Formats: sequence, C-alpha cells, structure tokens
Amino acid sequence: MKQKIAYLTIDDAPTKDFRKKVDFLIKKNIPAIFFCIGKNMGKYEDDLVFAIKNGFIIGSHAYNHKHFSDLNLKEAYKEIKDTDNIIELLYHKAKVKRPAKLFRFPYLDKGAHTHSKDYQNNWLNYPINKKKNKIQTYLKKLGYTQPLFENININWYNKNRLFEDIDVFCTFDQMEYFLGNKNALYGMNKESAILARIDEDYPNEGRSLNYNKTSDIIMIHDHEKTTKLFFKIINKYLEKGIIFKLPRFKTFK
Repeated sequence: MKQKIAYLTIDDAPTKDFRKKVDFLIKKNIPAIFFCIGKNMGKYEDDLVFAIKNGFIIGSHAYNHKHFSDLNLKEAYKEIKDTDNIIELLYHKAKVKRPAKLFRFPYLDKGAHTHSKDYQNNWLNYPINKKKNKIQTYLKKLGYTQPLFENININWYNKNRLFEDIDVFCTFDQMEYFLGNKNALYGMNKESAILARIDEDYPNEGRSLNYNKTSDIIMIHDHEKTTKLFFKIINKYLEKGIIFKLPRFKTFK
C-alpha cells in the first residue's frame, strides 16, 4: 500500500501552549508550518525563535485575524505588512535565513466577498474578484509564494485552482476548533466525532486522510482549549502511518 504523505499546517499560533506543541512535534520528528497571528507574536517571541531554530516554518496569518472580506484594501495590506515585519525580525533574531514567505488568510477568507457572512455562504466563489486579485498581487510583491506541495490529487481542490493563488489553502480541515460548541456542524462538538473524521474516506468532500491516492495539506489549530486533543489527533495520524514532511519552497527576493 502506498504510504500517505501529509503536510502539517497549524493556524492561530502562538498561544501559551505553543511551546508544548513544538516540543511534542520535535519528539515525534514531525515538521510543520505555523501560521501566526501578528498581534500575539510579541508575547511568545522566545518560543517562536526556538521553533525557527528547530526547523519549523513561521508563516503569516495576518495581524488581527479578521475576515479579509470585512476589510478594505488599505486595511488588508496593513494586516499583511505588519505581520511580515514581525516575522522578519524573528528570523533575524534566530539567525536563520527565512526559507519562504507563506501566508494563510484568517478563516481561509481571501477577501473576495462583500462581508464575512456572504463568505460563509459562498466560500469558494469569488464575486469581488478584482479585490481578491489585488491582495494576491500585494502578497506577490512582498515576496510571498505558494509552496510546492506534491501529489495533491483531489478534484475539488484542483478544480478551484487553489494552487494558482499565493496564499496557502488546505485539503483537510481537522475542525477540532468546534470542540464543545453546541452549534458545531456535523456533530463536531464532540471529541469522538473530531477523531473519527480522520478515518473517513470522502476525498471530494474534504475528508481524504484515508485516501492514499493523494497527499494532504492538514489544517489544525494552536488553541488552548484543544491542546490535549491536539496531541491525541497527532498520535492518531501517526497510528495511521501518515508520513509528514515540509513542502519544497520557491525562492523569493
């Protein structure tokens, strides 16, 4: 049987449990990309520098973690640039060359809707494509690139041409952020349902970790309320025999 390859991406870092997660991943020999919120990074600067020195990639998740569909272009550019400056300083302090500039939109909202509620109802349709394209151009101008993820063979992902944008999307959303939320979709408020998601085999419905004909870009989160569950999830990935690696990166100026 072909081994399952996955790329681990972790959003909403850093929190007070960030270092625990880094230490755990080091112990398990799992590389990862952390998409970090700019306004929180100053509180955990030493932990972020430690992560960089240990080979983890620090990407941008914007400064205030707001829906980009709720921002005008000036506000969107500031969210990106302010966080970029912080990450540059972190790599400088770590004395490590920044391998790539990577960006993930908060809530995966590329800024192409009239407001966040409209985005939630039409998340892969882009009615305000002009605004979306301007944000993509700005990311490119700053040197942001799409990593070279290999062997992503998922129809919905490729149909929506998500590799053509600069920002990093995902093929599998772990949805552990729904833990304890009575309004969660698909009964995902329960730990059992969140863990069961890992064993489902519906690649064209966003649940592809049990489908060995594709690699996956996993999205999980650095949330304090789900730290214990984070460890259980990672261990279950390993029990399934998933092999984790970093993507190759394009050079940037």
